[in-house]
Amino acid sequence: MNWIKSNPFVSGLAAITLLLCGILFLLASKWGAQYGEAKIGFDDAYLGVTTAESTALYPTADLRDGKSKALNEHRDALGDLTKLFDPYRPEKTENITPQAFTDRLLTANEQVSTAFGKTMLPENFFLGFETYRSQLAKPDATGTLLYQMDGIKAALMGLAEARPSALLKVLRVPVPEEMGGNSQPDPNDVARFFSCEVTFKGSEQSARDFLNSLGATDSHYFIIRTVSIKNERQTPPQVSDAKFETIATEEAAVAPANPFGEAFFELPDAVLESDVAALPTAKEPTAAGGDTALETTATQAPKPPATVQDTSRILMQVLGSEELTVFVRFDIAMFLPSKELPKP
Repeated sequence: MNWIKSNPFVSGLAAITLLLCGILFLLASKWGAQYGEAKIGFDDAYLGVTTAESTALYPTADLRDGKSKALNEHRDALGDLTKLFDPYRPEKTENITPQAFTDRLLTANEQVSTAFGKTMLPENFFLGFETYRSQLAKPDATGTLLYQMDGIKAALMGLAEARPSALLKVLRVPVPEEMGGNSQPDPNDVARFFSCEVTFKGSEQSARDFLNSLGATDSHYFIIRTVSIKNERQTPPQVSDAKFETIATEEAAVAPANPFGEAFFELPDAVLESDVAALPTAKEPTAAGGDTALETTATQAPKPPATVQDTSRILMQVLGSEELTVFVRFDIAMFLPSKELPKP
């Protein structure tokens, strides 16, 4: 005690130091327990995440069966849709000799030209294959060109049935095989497309019939890309364009017009027949001095009614006679072999 009294500063400092050490010890003990609890929770969570990442997920039986059923139905629907395009999916495009291709092309051109009849065709018309009038096709390109030629022939035969007034142009887009190249489809491609352009002149009905024929052809699958229709006449129809038909009969040209109507003084046929039967007969002397009864009638045989011309098609004279210039760009789709769908 004497030392504490004789050294008050040192003893006070020592007391404060002991007090602070005690407080720090209490706080460290408390925080250490909290850290331990937090560390245990973190370790448990980390272990759960690691286990979930390394373990495959297993859904419930109902969800698993429902997903399998939906995938099977979707796969079957795709299979049925694929079968619809089998007629447009050639099994193999075999090459033929260049001369055989030229012979087939000449025959097709003759058939199409005959089908058009009196329709005006372009000069040197050759189904868009004008290059092969003077040269032979490459041997490795004849199979592809043959499929393209058959498609263009089918389209033009449909146009010939539509009866346009003139076929102005047929443009065929060349295929890579003609230049010695090769066509490699992308992994997701389902068809190969051959483009063709046709320009013709005809009525609205002929344009409609041709477009309908492209969708009704069973031998090839056509996809219309562009349609451009231009009127032959750029100004609207005028009143003077209509040619009104007049009713002209021999009787109307001689007799003046009746202001009360033609049937005003006419009697019904039934009255005329009964009155004619009751008319008296007139007698005139003969050479022998006798009288001969002559039966006369006051009416003549009825004339046939005047022919009335149809005036209900006046608008057809203004609008129906106008022709259209129609441009159609379409693709001939050659569907590629179908792929096996993965099983779910």
